[in-house]
Amino acid sequence: MHLPACLPMPETNPLEQLLNRWDLNNFPTLQRIIASMDPIAWTLLILLGIAVLVGLYFTLSSRYTFEPIDEVETTPDVLLARLKQNPTRLSPQAIINRLGAEATLELLQYGDQIISKEWQYRWNSIREDLIRLLSEQEAFGPTHALARYYQSADASEPDTVRIRRTALIHKLGQRRHLDPTPDGTPAQLRIHCHPAEPTGDLGFPGETFWLNPDMEMPPAQGPLVEMEEIDFHTLEDAHLVLHIQRTPTVGGSFRLHMKKRWKMWVVAEEELEWSA
Repeated sequence: MHLPACLPMPETNPLEQLLNRWDLNNFPTLQRIIASMDPIAWTLLILLGIAVLVGLYFTLSSRYTFEPIDEVETTPDVLLARLKQNPTRLSPQAIINRLGAEATLELLQYGDQIISKEWQYRWNSIREDLIRLLSEQEAFGPTHALARYYQSADASEPDTVRIRRTALIHKLGQRRHLDPTPDGTPAQLRIHCHPAEPTGDLGFPGETFWLNPDMEMPPAQGPLVEMEEIDFHTLEDAHLVLHIQRTPTVGGSFRLHMKKRWKMWVVAEEELEWSA
């Protein structure tokens, strides 16, 4: 007895299996869809096409019309104006990166002229960091900006005068101001110098005394800024110790390392010797 041979099952395409499973083989063809559309359907289709085309046109034509908010913020003039209102909007490094040396110089000059306590509370630490970051850049641009901030960019002045003015502005700002005592006693500046050292105008608003080693002064009755002799290591490297006594109980001593770059003196490092 012979059994009929089993015929092989035809292979089914996965796509056909999916169509069969979801009964998509009976989906109307494009021709049937078009034939079944009435005027209202055609109108809706045309309106949809017009809407898509209009959306694409405005998307492409206005892609770069409006600046993002953060780009407006980084426009140098706008950013500088906002930093003059609030210097803590950005970190000191971000300020220099976005403004550059020249605009940072303008911000430093502006910030030193504001005398309100609230401003000074926010400004002092920002100012110190901006000066430090500029001094770390040895290129001509940042060095020239910093020397102009120190008002010591004139190479025709004696180096000693420029060094002392740089140190004074570095610690007190461009106003070089110390508040007088409650009874009105103004601040003094006392400079201990070598007899051969040339004197000059440091822009200090109070009395200034240039003292040779054999000269003595009575104890100060008010705020006092005192500078020691300049210690030159080389013609382009020097140290200067600066004492600032704001009140009988508040003050400090600072050792400034000065370097000459591009014929201009800047403060390269600062060391606190003592504070009270």
